[in-house]
Amino acid sequence: MRKITNILFLVFLGIVLISGTAYAISGVCSNCHTMHASQDGILMGDGPNDYLLLYSCINCHSGAAGSATTANGAPIVLRISGVPGGQGVANTLAGGDFYWVDQGSDAMGHNVDVIVGVDGAISGNIGNNPPGWDESYATDALSGVVNNGAATWANQLTCAGQYGCHGDHTVVGNDAGIVGSHHGNVGGTASQANGAISVGASYRFCAGINGLEHSQWEWDATTSAHNEYYGTTYNDTGGTPSGNDLRTISYFCALCHGDFHASADIGGATTPWQRHPTDIVLFSGDRGTTEYSNYNLGGGSPSTYNLQAPVARGAVPASSSANVYVAQSDDDGAIVMCLSCHRAHGSDQPDILRWDYSTIIAGGGSLNSGCFVCHTTKDTP
Repeated sequence: MRKITNILFLVFLGIVLISGTAYAISGVCSNCHTMHASQDGILMGDGPNDYLLLYSCINCHSGAAGSATTANGAPIVLRISGVPGGQGVANTLAGGDFYWVDQGSDAMGHNVDVIVGVDGAISGNIGNNPPGWDESYATDALSGVVNNGAATWANQLTCAGQYGCHGDHTVVGNDAGIVGSHHGNVGGTASQANGAISVGASYRFCAGINGLEHSQWEWDATTSAHNEYYGTTYNDTGGTPSGNDLRTISYFCALCHGDFHASADIGGATTPWQRHPTDIVLFSGDRGTTEYSNYNLGGGSPSTYNLQAPVARGAVPASSSANVYVAQSDDDGAIVMCLSCHRAHGSDQPDILRWDYSTIIAGGGSLNSGCFVCHTTKDTP
């Protein structure tokens, strides 16, 4: 009787949580949860796990090459069957894939502790501190603090929680860090996450980050149907560092990697760029026509969005657009961001790049690919 009562309670709770938010997760509770973690002496899922979950984060989001989602509809971030044909549309989701780092190539993905291939020796080789770690940028828009603001990391990167990317940075652990967010996903697929007040209302459960999610996480993205990322709209003659706008996608990267690409740290206003800028308007009108004004060889008014080298915008649109307006600095203006060059999870290239950097040859005639999508004058002899 108690078992039946508990099951009915969980069903009721699921209905309450789902009905309160239009984009919260829905479906059969047993797709994600189990009551006892075993049946007839056989372990259910990979548990027992906290919150009666069947699977850990990575096992829930693991699947076969050639598919966007698992049988239960979870987006796949690690291919454990088959080899991805590359990165991007019909190969990986927008964030890329942990497949390559799982195979032992530690430069090709984040070294999350639950990825088998980066446990032990590999994670020991690269250490725990993220490259560029600066604890002064560790506070997110919801007042969570990555690594508790300590100067040195004693723990390896996790999926969620205080030492992770997703979820609540005030608590420790993957499950505790993400708990409730799937049921409270008010800024979910194909809907704006704008001014998020909770993890569930944030873009991809990234605390306080604004953005617009593609309905299939860019598995079948096109130039007009894709993620939309939020960035700041100041130009390369100065302005506010991205660290003062905690809701941009580039600031999200800065939570772990430091704000070492913004103009305050590397010149821009008084010296040439020493590192590649982010959260910078792609075209600055005070400099006249430049190579950047011809983004994707489109002239910039508008150009067509390029999935290989995406840009952010100064406001989160209600729907994605193929139009990229380069020669302006308003909310529609194109903004360079960290994800213009990198994937979030992993890629088939070192440094999680979106393209093979060794093939980017100035004057080599590699028209409109990789770096040359923005640096449009550098690829022709």
